[in-house]
Amino acid sequence: MEKIYRIEEKNKAIVIFKFFAALLITYSHMRLLFPKYGELVTGGAIGDGLFFFCSGFTLFMGRDGGFMNWYKRRVSRIYPSIIMWALFSSVVFGWTWKVTDLIMTPKYWFIPCIMVYYAIFYLIRCYLMSYMKQVFVGAFLLVMALSFFVLDRTDSVMYAQVSFMRIYFFMFMLMGAIVALDLSSNKGKRIFEPLVKVVSIGNKIDITRSFFLFLGNIVAYYVCMGVYKIDAFYCNFQIVSLIPLLLAIYYFFMFCSCVKVQKVFERPLLGNIVYVISAMTLEVYLVQYALFTDRWNGVFPLNIPLMYLLIFIVAYGLKCLAQLFSQFFSKADFEWKRVFKL
Repeated sequence: MEKIYRIEEKNKAIVIFKFFAALLITYSHMRLLFPKYGELVTGGAIGDGLFFFCSGFTLFMGRDGGFMNWYKRRVSRIYPSIIMWALFSSVVFGWTWKVTDLIMTPKYWFIPCIMVYYAIFYLIRCYLMSYMKQVFVGAFLLVMALSFFVLDRTDSVMYAQVSFMRIYFFMFMLMGAIVALDLSSNKGKRIFEPLVKVVSIGNKIDITRSFFLFLGNIVAYYVCMGVYKIDAFYCNFQIVSLIPLLLAIYYFFMFCSCVKVQKVFERPLLGNIVYVISAMTLEVYLVQYALFTDRWNGVFPLNIPLMYLLIFIVAYGLKCLAQLFSQFFSKADFEWKRVFKL
């Protein structure tokens, strides 16, 4: 099998991140497919954290060119898929879309959320690049303060309450941006240098340390979530769980940055799978809600991989439609190859 990607042009860890984000976000919405084991469906907050981390990382690795060009590139990446999904889902699934839904997308909370983040990040990039550590600390303190006013602390709902989700996921996006800056900074000037030292042996990231720190923080996160369900009193401290979740995402990036992990791209079959799914993260998120069904529950657990396969096929179709749509509004000559390219 031949490789269908040029991984040299991309950050390999981010490609792996997007792959797992697509898998985890989809899995966290699959409760309908688990007839007797719905409690096993989890990982949504982790997947969303990966997704926002990647968004922040790519923002600070990309070009500048003024606010309108900056924002145009983000709109041209996201909204062709939304517009084509609105058309496709209306015709095939009977979904009803209002014109305002294309902008606010109430079915997908993260889209208007991330579009607001883009504007904030442009201001940060223009005026606060030299103060990123202070920005990170300030943003975290602000999130903690807002948790007392926005978060419903009578129940363990932090990772399901959309109004508060729009606030704290900013931290993951900001962390991704800082990691991107750290990669281009000299040793000793990196903002997250203390965290890097914990997983480093010499100048290399140790795969074992990074994995166990990631795993340990995931366990700590789920312990927090378990404690909050014991008594409503502990729900007053839900914001504490944000700390191990942030650390888990960070150390997972360290793990994915290890050479041994990135060797997945040296194997064409595995590399193609990881790359293709990572390239369709947005489309996978958009199409999945219309496809979930319990009709295949009789063959559980085979219904899970079958559903993933269906989602990926439809997501690729949507990706092609979006790229077709984009070319009609581009000044460049039409190229059929670009319609099907990932």
